[in-house]
Amino acid sequence: MDKEGWGRLKGFKDLIHDGVERGADFVEKHHRHAADKPFRVLESIKPIAPPTRIVRSIHDGVLSITYGGIRAVNRATKWVDDWAVDRLAPADDGDER
Repeated sequence: MDKEGWGRLKGFKDLIHDGVERGADFVEKHHRHAADKPFRVLESIKPIAPPTRIVRSIHDGVLSITYGGIRAVNRATKWVDDWAVDRLAPADDGDER
């Protein structure tokens, strides 16, 4: 592959990782928003409000862990991709490794 091809590959790689990061942010935000209304309704019913708050807490924690995990795996994969491409691609003129 020539230098232009490697440049395209690097750009494509960055685009994919950025898309996963932004996609996870977007979906998490809308997931939280979608879950908010039923939780608010259930929390307004006095007899079931306390257990509903516990369930909501667990839901929100799992949501944070899940989307945080997606972002963490994406960042780790990006680091590996960057490392591999940097070692396989020819050096740019004036670029020291």
